[in-house]
Amino acid sequence: MIRGIVAGLILLFFLVPARRATAQVLVGATPFGPVFSGLRPAGVDTALWLVAQARRVGVSTFVQTSRALGYLRLGPRQQLRYRVGSDWIYDSRGTPPFVRQDYGADVAHVFTLDAANHWQVGQQLHYDQSRANSTRTGLWLGRVGYQRRLRPGSPLDTLSQLHLTALGGLATDRRNGRDDAGVAYGFDAAAIYFLNGMAAPPLAVRVLGTRSQLGPRTMQRLVAEAAGEQAFLENAPLLVQGRLGYRTNRAEDYLLGSVQRIQSDTVLAQAGATYKVNEYATLRSDNSVLLPTRAFLYRRLSEGADTLQNVGYRQRELDTRQELRFARPKLQASFTFNYHERTRAYYLDNSRNLSAARLATALAREQVKDITEQTTLWQGNLTWLPTARHALALLGTAQLLRVDAPSKDNQQTRDEAQHLLRLTWTGRWAGAFRTTLGVAGEYRQTVFIRAGLSAENYTDHLLHWEPGFTWAPGKWSIRSNYHLWVSYQVRDQATEQLRNRASRVLEQTQSLTYQLRPRLLLLADYVRRENRVGQLDWTRFRESPLDTSVTHDLNIGARQSWAGPRGSTSLRLGYRLLEQRNYGRAALLPDATAPNPAVSLIYLHNITRQQGPEVAIERRATAGFNLTASLWLQWMRTYSTYTLGRGAFIGTSYSALDLDRETERVLPYFEVTAEWRVGRR
Repeated sequence: MIRGIVAGLILLFFLVPARRATAQVLVGATPFGPVFSGLRPAGVDTALWLVAQARRVGVSTFVQTSRALGYLRLGPRQQLRYRVGSDWIYDSRGTPPFVRQDYGADVAHVFTLDAANHWQVGQQLHYDQSRANSTRTGLWLGRVGYQRRLRPGSPLDTLSQLHLTALGGLATDRRNGRDDAGVAYGFDAAAIYFLNGMAAPPLAVRVLGTRSQLGPRTMQRLVAEAAGEQAFLENAPLLVQGRLGYRTNRAEDYLLGSVQRIQSDTVLAQAGATYKVNEYATLRSDNSVLLPTRAFLYRRLSEGADTLQNVGYRQRELDTRQELRFARPKLQASFTFNYHERTRAYYLDNSRNLSAARLATALAREQVKDITEQTTLWQGNLTWLPTARHALALLGTAQLLRVDAPSKDNQQTRDEAQHLLRLTWTGRWAGAFRTTLGVAGEYRQTVFIRAGLSAENYTDHLLHWEPGFTWAPGKWSIRSNYHLWVSYQVRDQATEQLRNRASRVLEQTQSLTYQLRPRLLLLADYVRRENRVGQLDWTRFRESPLDTSVTHDLNIGARQSWAGPRGSTSLRLGYRLLEQRNYGRAALLPDATAPNPAVSLIYLHNITRQQGPEVAIERRATAGFNLTASLWLQWMRTYSTYTLGRGAFIGTSYSALDLDRETERVLPYFEVTAEWRVGRR
């Protein structure tokens, strides 16, 4: 469906007129990057940018992207801009192997009618194709634009401008075996006014409308926004900000013999203020209300088509944030209060002419999804610098989330409370030695109000320990960081105590570099992550291990660089080892010829080891050609080991033949990116 509205959205292609001697970009509706508009950059006659990228992202999955972007100067006031690109995802297991192939192209012609750059005309051709879902869209648009300065008498203000644009053209769309064509048109009016100087935010107003008629379908969009910031009195400590906006969007696509229309309407109002209490304290307030509505409407394409039920929802979002900041040379503090509320209510239109009883039943089925969420957050920060080399930071938060579902069939009504206290100390010592130490405690509680999910109520206790240091003596650089966090999740009900869990996660990162020569760097990186999960007996504070996973990632190598008048080059050679180990309990199935057919407990180790040499090269040329390539020639081995335990086990079971299987393969993981900028001045 997203591709079905491309023809309507691509009208934005020419909606931002160019400023004098600058290149403007605007995000468009195609998957190949920003849609361009405007005139050439100053001093450039022609330019071409070629980009090609290919990489392996999985055992059998590859990604390829290529694009060409450029512009040609056709005269003193004319320019031709173009872009073509492709995006492929290849999976060798598929039939056919290509699982996605997207292509896109844009060509734009811009002509300035007068020397003052007030009037512009232009046109654009757009093409977009996706072979995966058999869709193809095309568009031709003409554009007439007018712009002028709003403060021509002020030589310091060259950015306050008024823009008016009119659009019109033809659009085509092929999907679901249908070929649709029609007219596309739109307008754009925008004004930006720097009332308080170039350093202050401007006052901005914009009204934008687009419409595309594609056979029985219509794509339509209207956006109106106004935003500004103003200090009403000179040198006053009060600054007020505000924003108003309205947006409506209509998108239509085919669905089950009908045309589905998604109608979206949103109203936004935002007001904020900043008040400087004194030299050290500032009070900030930000408040907003958002009123979005969505309607899903259907109309039949033929008499034999099924009638779908019109449905929609109304939503209200309120958000307020109050913040007090205090800053002194050795003490900084802030206190924040934030409240957010979101309410959504569903409704039905009786588009199927249902009886009163059946309509009430259908409405009750939709209203099960009605929901209200309220989030209240209190947060405080305190940073103290007792000396120039040491800092102590304290962070505390308290948050409450309340979810209310009016329907008795919705069991998601719950309260979630969270409390966090974190203390961090940072110290700098002689000899380029720096240490950090963080300690945190966290308490979470989740309570489901209705009885249907009351067994899921739990309390979570978390502890964090985060030491680390950095040392850079001369040619050496050593960085070491640790993070240990422990979680005890305890169920509220006595009958659910067997589901209590204890979790310990330890992450450590070690990085070592040595500058052997001015352009030769030796380096080594090691990352280890261990996750242990166990069954917790909270009353006795004991645990039984259930599952453990350990990951090792070792990378060692050397990087040599060269620099010259034509650019710079770097070459990296190294070795990488990535190993994943999973420890757990399982059951061993007996041999068919065994006299005792009992299932035995085993302690199972699943090991996946990936290792091999790694090479990377990077070339940055002053002429505009850049190349980045890397290759990890990986030998991958997967196997299992186990030891017999005592007794039986009920759970995942394996035979001895399954556990003896071993896989080995060579997988070259690569990534290549080439960029070439061609142009003349």
